[in-house]
Amino acid sequence: MLSLPITDPVLIVSITMGILLLGPILFERLRIPGLVGLIVLGAAVGPGGLGLLERDATFELLGTFGLLYLMFLAGVTLDLGEFSKRRGQSIAFGLLSFSMPMGLAVLVGQYVLGYDILAASLLGAIVGSHTLLALPLAARLGIGKNGALVAATGATLITDLVSLLVLAVVQGSASGEADTAFWLRFAGLASLWGIFVLVIVPRLGRAFFRRVGREGDTPYVFLLAIVFVSAWLAGLVGLAPIIGAFLAGIALNRLVPKKSPLMTRIEFVGNALFIPFFLVSVGLLVDVRVLGSLEVWKLALVATGLVVVGKGSAALVSWPLFKWTRAEAFTVAGLTMPQAAATLAVTLIGFDIGLFGREAVNAIVLVILITCLVGPSLVRRFGRDVALEARAEPAGEGSAPQRIVVPLSNPSTAEELTELAMLMRTPNSEESIFPLAVARGGSEEAQNVARAEQVLERAVIHAAAADVPCLPTVRIAMNPAVGILRGAREVRGSIIVLGWGTATTAGTVIYGSILDKVIEESREMVVMARLNKRINSVQRMVLLVPPVAHQEIGFAGALHALKSLASQNGMPIHALAAENYAKAAKKTIGSVKPSAKVTMQPLPQWRDAMKTLADIITPDDMVVLLSVREGALAWRPALKRMPRLLSLRHQDNDVLVVYLSEVELDALVEGVLDAPRAGLRHAQLLPPHHITLGLGPTDLPSLLTTILQPGYPQRPQLPGNLADDLAGAHENYAPELSPGIVFYHEHTSWVDEPALFLGTCPQGVRLPQTSQPAYVIMILVAPKKMKPAAYLTQLSLTAQLVRPEDTVQRLLAAKTSVAAADYLLGNLHDTGPDDLDELGD
Repeated sequence: MLSLPITDPVLIVSITMGILLLGPILFERLRIPGLVGLIVLGAAVGPGGLGLLERDATFELLGTFGLLYLMFLAGVTLDLGEFSKRRGQSIAFGLLSFSMPMGLAVLVGQYVLGYDILAASLLGAIVGSHTLLALPLAARLGIGKNGALVAATGATLITDLVSLLVLAVVQGSASGEADTAFWLRFAGLASLWGIFVLVIVPRLGRAFFRRVGREGDTPYVFLLAIVFVSAWLAGLVGLAPIIGAFLAGIALNRLVPKKSPLMTRIEFVGNALFIPFFLVSVGLLVDVRVLGSLEVWKLALVATGLVVVGKGSAALVSWPLFKWTRAEAFTVAGLTMPQAAATLAVTLIGFDIGLFGREAVNAIVLVILITCLVGPSLVRRFGRDVALEARAEPAGEGSAPQRIVVPLSNPSTAEELTELAMLMRTPNSEESIFPLAVARGGSEEAQNVARAEQVLERAVIHAAAADVPCLPTVRIAMNPAVGILRGAREVRGSIIVLGWGTATTAGTVIYGSILDKVIEESREMVVMARLNKRINSVQRMVLLVPPVAHQEIGFAGALHALKSLASQNGMPIHALAAENYAKAAKKTIGSVKPSAKVTMQPLPQWRDAMKTLADIITPDDMVVLLSVREGALAWRPALKRMPRLLSLRHQDNDVLVVYLSEVELDALVEGVLDAPRAGLRHAQLLPPHHITLGLGPTDLPSLLTTILQPGYPQRPQLPGNLADDLAGAHENYAPELSPGIVFYHEHTSWVDEPALFLGTCPQGVRLPQTSQPAYVIMILVAPKKMKPAAYLTQLSLTAQLVRPEDTVQRLLAAKTSVAAADYLLGNLHDTGPDDLDELGD
């Protein structure tokens, strides 16, 4: 005979798992959030309903586990880059979200409910806190990184902390223990606990992951151990364990990349098991029999009104204050309304010290149920609007769809390169990554293909564990570089991520003959990665930004990928740039999504970069060099040497060298060629009389003046003025496009129309800051009224005129300026890489 409540553990688990399975399915069909269904069904089978289950020690344990897990998940998934930007907003909203319900509760408690000041204050502490019950729902809607929701998530720490401080004051006042010694002891213990969690725990985590990695079960167990130790210590200090779990999540945030197998495991276990158990345990608290008590309903409705009005008012006040949208304000209101964690703790303590009666306890349980119904419903209703608004926003610079190709040949580095690609991938992107292995043909083709597939298996498994779509490809080619390039083009790849070893062999230039050929023959963004340690152990990205690199068309795309890496791995970016360009570079970096904390350190001159890097680098830094292919606007000879120097001088650090994409530039060139008017304008920009051949060596201002004079015969003073400005603007930087070619440019108020000039010096001339004599000098002057985007485009297109390797020889051999102009404009028809068939197969 079955007795109630059920005591058979197998049957208890069976019923609970049935609730976890059917609750979300049934209630989602009714257009009610599934997590609400878990609470309702928990109430239905609980002591106040059918009486099948009771909230015994097992459910209390699992419910506590789930609650702490929920708070930990909120902390570990928090976007620290966005939170850092909105730290003040989080604090301000947290204080608003607590003080408004608190103020209402003190007034209503005393003048409507007849409470004394202590009981009314405790009621304020109850309704002022909130639990992020609907955060998993927001994450599923894809709005977890929304700025307003990040601020609301951070505000949870403020509301719960202040709520528990009010509890401590009330409890101490009621017992007479809240003296100076009590507060000194509390402050000292809380400080020690905070130092342990925020300082010692991250260091322990980095040391652990550096030795163990993130694969297997051990890292997950380590995280849970840290969370529960932190929660337990918070309880000893006098804070609620939920504060400990949330702060532990923040402390561990940077160690768990957002797109990694470990994060997938954390979210899956929490959302599928522990958090649902907590919701069911909340339902078991509801005593349906009290629904007939008018006193309980009176208290419940009053307290619920305090929550809804107080939390809603805080969100509505924040709407114009923080420039949120209407949908964001209502979503935040829904996120902050649910009462559970601190609410229940404060209520039970208030009952124990005699400030609340049993009716108040039952009423607060009803408040928990009602707010857990209302809050998620608001998040679901308005969260969809937030998601739609985000999709309707302009994509922003550098946020074009990415198709990342990862050529692999070494099984030992397959997982690290795959993880790097996953972290550089646009957050929430639907695009797959494309692991690629090249197998040599010939008599051993079958064995080579089999080995290539084994390498790809590791990448596929790693990506699948992180829930990232993955489409592996095997290419058969005698020349590995050809196989990589053809494979990338067949899948329309936009980024190629390559592993970079340190060994050098005969025929290597910078990285090795194969990798050098991929860089030379590709137009896509190429990332050369020399990885020595686990990416999640990296604390900071040190970014080297060469002069005028921010003016390259591919700059935004590279920064988008790097900021995605920094954001998902919780790394701040510390950028180094020459002081003449630092302000403009930082502005451009800040305009690129996603958000990340970026600091800029100006350098007196670019040649100080390696010395400054040596002074500031730490073992936990990742060094990233932005580079360009020879002939690009930002190219300079030093960029050819820097990868090798970085590899040799910083052998213990991860080093990335990112070659900017030129795909967009190719499209611009094609647009010029396909549009007759645009092509005519470009031809008019460099008429033959703007080309001066056979110049002799002289000083820079005189040389520039001579080149500019044919363009302004009616304004004899203008060439000298322009020459002085150009020489001053490039005092610390000579823009060498390639050996022997220097390109001076200026956005100036001296002219009304853009104009391009060119001069040749057969004997060569030594110019300031150049690495070798200059034989071809180009000058572009553009009016201030020319929009920056158009100016940058014109700079990039102009650089293409002298891109071919034989440009210097051809121009020096030109007999007339007409022949030189025809040759330069003809170069626009041949800006792409060589045909792959010419490389051999």
